[in-house]
Amino acid sequence: MHGGDQEGGRRAGVENVAGIVGAGVAAQIAQRELARRAAHCARLQKRLWEGLRASVPRLKLNGPEPGPRRSSVNLNISTEGAEGEGQLLLLDTRGIAVASGSACVTKSLRASHVLEAIGLDSALAQSAIILSLGKDNTDEDIACVLETFPKAAAKLRAMSPSWRE
Repeated sequence: MHGGDQEGGRRAGVENVAGIVGAGVAAQIAQRELARRAAHCARLQKRLWEGLRASVPRLKLNGPEPGPRRSSVNLNISTEGAEGEGQLLLLDTRGIAVASGSACVTKSLRASHVLEAIGLDSALAQSAIILSLGKDNTDEDIACVLETFPKAAAKLRAMSPSWRE
C-alpha cells in the first residue's frame, strides 16, 4: 500500500465520498419504496402459491403460508417425486430461474439442515426448490410459471422410479 494511513491503516487514499453518498441515496430510495415493493411481491407470492397448490398434487410449502409470518420474496417448495436439481434444470431450459435446496446450502448435494430442522424428510428436502420474487416480476411471469411448472413436475415424476400417484 502506498499513501496515507487512512481507514486505520487498512488502506491508503481518501474515502470514496461519491460511493458513500450514492449508497445513502440508494438506501433512501429503498426505504421509500419498501412497502410498495413488499405488497407487490406478497400479491404475486400468494397468486403463485395458490396456483401451484391447485395444479400440482403432493406439493409441499416449506415454511409458513404466504402472509405476515413469511417473507414475501420467495417460496420454498418440495415436489414429491421430483428431485430439486432436475426441476432446476428443466425449468431453466424453459426460461424460469430457480434455486434448488435451501439458501443455506450451496454447491452441496446434502439436504439442508434448515429443511431437516423443520421436520422435512430427506426425500422432500432433496426435492426442494426456491422461487424468488422481486420488484421487476409481473403477473405474466407468474402465469408463465403456473403454466410451465406443472408440466415440468409431471415430466420428472414420469421418469422417477419411486413416483406413485
